[in-house]
This record gives sequence, C-alpha cells and structure tokens, in this order.
Amino acid sequence: MKPEDLYKFLSDPDLTALIETSKTTDDVFDVFDLYENQHSELLAWCMNPNEGHGQGDAVIKDFLEAAYYACDNTIWDNKKFFQAWTPGKIRTTSFGAAFVTREFTLKVENGTKTGRLDLFLVDPQNKLLVTIENKAGAKLAAEQLDKYVQAVKSNIASKKAFADYQQAYVVLDRDLSEYADEDLCKLSKRWALLDYTWLSASAKRARFQLERGSRSAQLLVAYCQRQTDWESEAEKRASELAINLAIAHPTVLETMRVLDKQSICDWKPLEGHSGELIIFLSQHHSACEKIIATRGVAMLVKQLVRAVPELTPDYIGTGRKWLTAFPPECRDLMQPDEEADWPVYADLFRVAKLSRPDAPRYNLHLVWVRNAFDATRFDEPVLRSHFANMFVGLSTFVDSNVRRILIAENMTPETAIGEVKKLLAVLSACMRSVPKADIAISP
Repeated sequence: MKPEDLYKFLSDPDLTALIETSKTTDDVFDVFDLYENQHSELLAWCMNPNEGHGQGDAVIKDFLEAAYYACDNTIWDNKKFFQAWTPGKIRTTSFGAAFVTREFTLKVENGTKTGRLDLFLVDPQNKLLVTIENKAGAKLAAEQLDKYVQAVKSNIASKKAFADYQQAYVVLDRDLSEYADEDLCKLSKRWALLDYTWLSASAKRARFQLERGSRSAQLLVAYCQRQTDWESEAEKRASELAINLAIAHPTVLETMRVLDKQSICDWKPLEGHSGELIIFLSQHHSACEKIIATRGVAMLVKQLVRAVPELTPDYIGTGRKWLTAFPPECRDLMQPDEEADWPVYADLFRVAKLSRPDAPRYNLHLVWVRNAFDATRFDEPVLRSHFANMFVGLSTFVDSNVRRILIAENMTPETAIGEVKKLLAVLSACMRSVPKADIAISP
C-alpha cells in the first residue's frame, strides 16, 4: 500500500458515510451476540402473551401457523394436532392463557440420564402442549429426536394434568437449510422443522407499532430482525458502501485485513502511513470490519458480473456475507409492487464454520418464495411442478412459504461463481420452457 492509496481511501466520501452509518444505535444486539440458552430465554419472552413487548399472543400465532405449513410430511401427533389447528383456527383463537416454560426435566436413555428440552408452550385454556427443541451446534439426528418424544410422553404427557392435552413437536434450527432433503424427510415425520424466518412476520408487525410511537416492542423487533438476517435501510446502505469501498480501494483493504489480526500488544512505533492506518482501524473498527467482511462478497460481485453480463444491479443483492442473484428471464413472475420480493433466486452464503479469513467457503441454495409470485397471472403450484423437473426438492415441503434447496456446498469463490452461473442458466431455461397455457391464470 502506497501513501497515496491510503489518503485516497481516507478522503473517499463513501468512507465518511459508512462511519456515520455504522455507529451503534439503540439495537442492543449490535453490541453482543447471544448464547444458546439466551436465545431460548428470549424466545420464551417473545412468545409469552403477558410480557411487556406489546404483541400479546401474536407471536404464538406466527409460530403455530409456521409449524402448520412445515408439517406436510408429518405423521402421528403433529398430523393430528394440525388437522385440528388450521391457520384459520389459529388466527381466530385466543392464546392469552398460554405460557412458555423451561422448567420440565426429562429422564432419557431408559431413565439413566436426565435431560432438558429447550422450551414447552403450554396453554391450559386450549389444552395444548407444544415441545420445542431449539437446536444450535451439532446437527439433528432422527434417533435423538425420537428419544425426546418418548421422554416427553413418559415424563410429562402421561401425567393426569396433561391427559387430554393435544401435543405437537417443533424443532427450531437456524442451519436447517444446510440439511440434505433426505435427512429433512426423516426428521420431519414426527417433528415440524422450522428455521428462524417465521420471526419475520412478528418483526414486521412490531415495526408498525414502533412507527406508531409505541416503544414497548423495540426489544422484540431487534431480536426478531437479528435472527432473520433482516437488514434495515441503514444496514443495507452500510453494506453497499462497504462493498463499494472494498472494490475501489483493494490495496488498502488487503493491508487492513493483515493489520486487523494484530493485537495492540504487538504494535511497533506507529510511524508512516501504515501506522496511520493502524490507528484509523482502531478508532473506527466497526466501519472497517464491515469493509473487511465484504472483501469476499465484493470480489464475488465483480466476478459474477463478468461471468453473467446481463446481471445489472437490479438483479443482484448483497450483504456482508451473502450474495443473491435473480435471473432477468424470471422478472415476469414478480408481483407488480415496486418493493416486491424475488419469487425464485440463487443465494450464495459464506459459511462461517468452514471459512478462514484467507479462505472463505460458500454454500449455494435455490430459494423459492411461494407467496412472492404474481398470483393474478401465474398458478404457483403448477409453475412449481414445472420447475421441479429440474429441482426435485421443490416437490417436497410444498406448503412452506420459503423453500431453500441446497445446490452445492463448501465451495471456493471461483467454484461458487461457476455454480451460480449454472443455476441461473437452469432457472432461465426453465422459465423459457414454461407451458404458458398451463400455468397462466385465466383473466
């Protein structure tokens, strides 16, 4: 890095904007991350209708409705439960008497060990008992979940107090999209499988309350938004600025990445332009971290545009750790709203547990958003069946609003761009071959 490279970087208006945008506001989760037990405690707080978040039983309704749509493959208790508890009944029933507890302990392994499931949703008025396993870390196993069910039945559901309660079993796993379809089918026979995207509805509703001046929902909004990787307009702007800076100042970025690894204990006399950058990095660490984190994404954007020239900025989405791409041929599938979501797209995500700063690894998913299709022009189930000829995973979990299908995993940046290009080409080919007479809605 030459001195003029640094000074050009420091005088870039985008850097000033990024520094101001990156300043921590009133979102407590900008300051620290949660441990697994803290996640469960906050989920219990969000789902308690008598807490001070101002949502009443709305979060419980969001949760149960999401579990309903995740149960198209279930049998036994969940099948019976959600035959009775349809979305219509869920939305029109009061769950004001419900509460969430973590107080039940279970005897597992034939009574030789004591275990604890994360959460239990209990409603003495509607006589519901929903077991919730909030998974973090190791992947789920069908045998393990079966043991949990048997433990709940023998330790809790068998008690006279719960004899006439309807039971359901739900897993929450942030990394659910990383499971192979074969594993999901095995796991979902007895349990409804959810990631954290169901919290989006809760966050959206609570944001309306904030806009109306009610501050009671602020913590709930912050938590739900963080778990769904939602980005505020300020965060989107910060990501955009960071990527622009990473592309415009590559030599400064590389030097910054090296210096960021140094402890203050390893500092030498801070002279010259390198010393100036070290001090700047320490003074504005939040903004500089964003630039360093987007290094991989910034390079991916350049490579993707080079590989697929027809992808204009309107068809590319970026965050600090991810890149999404929407094939232009599929634009007709979108709803006419200017802020409409993409109904089908490629999602490339940096996998933290597989990556090193000098060797990022990526997973690629096809994402299908059922409610984002223009229902006035297209029959989504028929369209889905057509695309399923190329993506077999679309034929399963058809009731889920968001279906994520793993296309490729643990890829280098070079391999990842090639796979995104291939996926976009297949999506475009599927769109061109759509039998319009079959999938179009009659006027």
